[in-house]
Amino acid sequence: MSDIKAQAHPVAPSELQKLRDGLGKDFRQKASLIGATRRPLPDQTGGGANLDDRPISLDVMDKVNESLRDLSHLGIKDVETLLKVVKLGKSGEPWEDKEYLMEHLIQTASSLPDDSALQKKVTDGFLTQLYNDLQHPPISYLGRDYQYRTANGSFNSLVNPNIGKAGTPYARTAAPKAMQPGALPDPGVIFDSIMARKDCNREDHPNQISSVLFYLASIIVHDLFRTNHLDPQISETSSYLDLAPLYGSNIEEQMKMRTGYDGKIRPDCFSETRLLSFPPGVGTLLIMFNRFHQNVAEQLATINEKGQFTRPEGEPPKIDHNTKEWWKLPALTQTSTAEERKAAAWRKYDEDLFQVSRLCTSGLYIQIILQDYVRTILNLNKTDSNWVLNPRSEIRGVPLAAGNQVSAEFNLVYRWHSVISAKDEKWTEDLIKHQFKDEIPDGDLTKLSYPIFMRGAMKMEQVYKSQLPDERGFAGLERQRDGTFKDDDLFKIIVESVEDCANSYGANRVPVCMRVIEQLGIEQSRVWSLASLNEFRKYFNLAPHKKFTDINSDPEVAAQLSRLYDHPDQVELYPGLVAEEPKKPQVPGAGLTPSYTVSRAVLSDAVALVRGDRFYTIDFHPRKLTNWGYSAIAVDNSVDNGCIAYKLFLNAFPQHFRPNSIYAHYPMTIPSEMESVMKTLGRQNQYSYDKPERLPKTHVAFSGSAVKALASDMESFGVTWGASMGYLISPRQKNFMATNVKGASIHSQVCRTITADPKFNPTVRRYFEDKTAAMIAKKSYKLANLTQVDVIRDVGNLVPVHYVSELFSLPLKTSADAAKVFTEQELYLALLSIYTSFLEDVDSIDSFQMRQVSYSAVQTLGRLVQANVDDVQAPGLLQSIMAAAFANADSPTKEYGDSFTACLLKSGLDARHVVWGHVLSTAAGVTATLGSLFATCLDYFLTGGKNTLAAVQELAAKDDDQSFEKLQSFVLEAARLSCQIGAYRSVNAATSLLNAGPEGQTLELRAGDCVLLNLRSACRDKALFPNPEVFDATRPLEAYLHLGMGPHENLGFGMTKTALTAMLKVVLRLKGLKGATGPQGVLHRVEKKLPSGVEGEKYSGFLTENWDAVWPVPQTLKVNWL
Repeated sequence: MSDIKAQAHPVAPSELQKLRDGLGKDFRQKASLIGATRRPLPDQTGGGANLDDRPISLDVMDKVNESLRDLSHLGIKDVETLLKVVKLGKSGEPWEDKEYLMEHLIQTASSLPDDSALQKKVTDGFLTQLYNDLQHPPISYLGRDYQYRTANGSFNSLVNPNIGKAGTPYARTAAPKAMQPGALPDPGVIFDSIMARKDCNREDHPNQISSVLFYLASIIVHDLFRTNHLDPQISETSSYLDLAPLYGSNIEEQMKMRTGYDGKIRPDCFSETRLLSFPPGVGTLLIMFNRFHQNVAEQLATINEKGQFTRPEGEPPKIDHNTKEWWKLPALTQTSTAEERKAAAWRKYDEDLFQVSRLCTSGLYIQIILQDYVRTILNLNKTDSNWVLNPRSEIRGVPLAAGNQVSAEFNLVYRWHSVISAKDEKWTEDLIKHQFKDEIPDGDLTKLSYPIFMRGAMKMEQVYKSQLPDERGFAGLERQRDGTFKDDDLFKIIVESVEDCANSYGANRVPVCMRVIEQLGIEQSRVWSLASLNEFRKYFNLAPHKKFTDINSDPEVAAQLSRLYDHPDQVELYPGLVAEEPKKPQVPGAGLTPSYTVSRAVLSDAVALVRGDRFYTIDFHPRKLTNWGYSAIAVDNSVDNGCIAYKLFLNAFPQHFRPNSIYAHYPMTIPSEMESVMKTLGRQNQYSYDKPERLPKTHVAFSGSAVKALASDMESFGVTWGASMGYLISPRQKNFMATNVKGASIHSQVCRTITADPKFNPTVRRYFEDKTAAMIAKKSYKLANLTQVDVIRDVGNLVPVHYVSELFSLPLKTSADAAKVFTEQELYLALLSIYTSFLEDVDSIDSFQMRQVSYSAVQTLGRLVQANVDDVQAPGLLQSIMAAAFANADSPTKEYGDSFTACLLKSGLDARHVVWGHVLSTAAGVTATLGSLFATCLDYFLTGGKNTLAAVQELAAKDDDQSFEKLQSFVLEAARLSCQIGAYRSVNAATSLLNAGPEGQTLELRAGDCVLLNLRSACRDKALFPNPEVFDATRPLEAYLHLGMGPHENLGFGMTKTALTAMLKVVLRLKGLKGATGPQGVLHRVEKKLPSGVEGEKYSGFLTENWDAVWPVPQTLKVNWL
């Protein structure tokens, strides 16, 4: 029995509204964007805008401070104009220019006495607004010179091009006004007294923050600070968060990272040599960003939005990377040779791909900093709030893209050595002992002086600098032939890092192995003549410490400070930041819990770094990053409250992390703590808390015989439900998955029984012909002399939605029946999210996001279907509870759906199994599969199969059964040649699959493995289709049996071919049918990657209407007719 119970009275409209509210705002917004059909133009006003029922408040009258004499010249309309101007000025709301407010303001000003106070005030205000409408000076330019980030950070600010440039001096934040003693304490003594870690202070971070957060912090620090050894006033890296540790801080370093081909960088490496002496989790994070860059470059080139990345003809010229400044080419002139022009074209292709990929990758980097890193710092990751500290907000009067110059003080603020974990302490100690074994043979690191340390460090740096980035050793790992490291090795490092809890902040917590490094920090701060701790606090308007116990309430620490410094005002900045008492956890508010001063300063710096960066503010938009690139790094609050690190993790290790792994979604807090948090928030079922491990291998079956064997042997090969479906159906319903094989067999039997009725296929044909014609009539519109419709978005994808809604009594809201729950696009999205759950997470990043957005909607849909199934099981029970939600009139289609459900129930299957494993999965499979086949077939007839278009149009114009059957043969052959479908099966028992690989290899399958059925390749199997590239409408029907295959056989081959032919028949008979002129009339495909290590014929995914994502089924194609 479902959790929706029967009642004695009809459901009130408010109950239906509650169901709609339960769909979730994010889901409804996404559905409206995906399917944004051509809505009727608003006609409530002459300006084409909907009426706003909220009247303008007249209580702002007292804000119009003008003399009565001037007011006497104003009419009622003039007063209304001023009131509106004042209101809009205060609220910042946009002006509705169709109301002629600007013109009315001019009329008001001109009606006032010349030189009157009110006229001057109105005129001055108008002039001020007009002037301030434009930037003075401009802060964003067109042109290639300003389009991309420079390697050294120059021209980030176009007003001050050199601000923040690598190689410029540090700024000073606070002036050192107080006089300091001439003799200061020895740095070694300072470390030993207030900084050195004591055993009693070896304690986990109070908020269970993992080492991953501090690895990212290490990247940030080395992104912003690189002090010149010869001139310590100079920073050799830029003052922007441009991911310089990966890409380099100048053109020479950047070009050492770049291959010069296809926008790619050298694999699994990074530029910053200093980070090679850090725990390997730091370098692994950078390698993960490296892999993200490589994937972005490939996707950008494949999509080629607006022809921005059109590949030059031929092969690229070979590059000799040993040539000095190999990246420089002679400027093109009228006398340039063809070879020079070819080299320039290839160089531009590589440059554009690299630079946009860099913008996207650094964009993900800043999103992770703002969403994951800062949220964890503020303990927002332990709440269900979407609030985030967003420095990019448009705030009037607060400048954007003004540039940034890091200060020497913040070089010290970010030295968080107290939190080094016990594991990383041991790793660092072993490294230093090994590097300086000759200087300190007894291993006593307190004997290591900083002159010796600096000589050793500089020597090591010289060795690294002489090597290319991918020649440098990393974590003792060996590179493979392609230059990459083994995924398993890197994955082990990052998983252990996520599990590794950091130490707590506070005095006497810095590992002793860091002694010489801390001594250097203290000496460095003295060379810079920085302000004291109290002066730094005063700069941020924080109360200065008056007593040593104000700095740290621990009596022992306070006593040590008092013996080092005579007065709190004399405490130096760096020792003070380390010894200062840490904050206590607050949820939300205090997650990082560093010292009080650091806590305040870090947030100010984060805001300045992002808000001052042109590429993260005014130039952070789809035109710079492309629609796909912008979407790939976009924040979605419906997923992890906006956290986005999972995109980095899933991209880097797609064969290891499941899409719902807590390790990938919240890597900056240890998993056990996040499991407890999710239980508290009631979201524990959204994630897996198991320690990740390599996922079962995915094989690919290419041959027609292998595909048939996999599809027909339900004992050996089952439906791939996967963890994703388990999440959608909630834990209490997952038990039915154990009966997978039995359920598949029963499903097949029931389908055969239902579809054997001689009236079934004629009923299907009639429904799809009528509904397709009705949808075309409803959704099409006149455009100039043509009629146009988005035949996929508004017809092909929605007709099946209407069919399965009537078949299974799904609560579809229509113009004729508004008392339902789901709109067309909402139900389509809900069903598509279920369909993607069967795809074994091949598109793990996008599919997880879709399922998160759709979760509430799918749950609502499931409960409603459950109630309807209960009524089928016990007729009469559903007298009223869902009467308003379902209330579908009896029809032959509905009768078949009821029979389908009843037969499944009679077979002994649990009602929940029937709902999720059969009704909803069938509805999802029919919707996605029919929509996809319809789109690819129609596209084939309009493009590659144009020689058959006249024949199929002639057949489509006839209504006799013989012509329909002949048309059906043409449609099936078109479906074969245009097939872009892949289906999945799980291996239930170890077996060998003969003649299955791309060249007839045998696949050795183990229990638990997954097999991708490459239907595109199977459709071109010579053994199944002689002369496979030739269109032949006379092939036997049984050869096409695998077409229309989804998570299971849906409603059978007969239903698929009948419905598909009926839909295409209606469209193909449209007079003068053709694809719309331009890119809107093209079905845009993106070739999908096969599983790692598999070579062979690939199939495609499809771009969405905005080209911002790749989906498994087509989404848009506009056609015209007369």
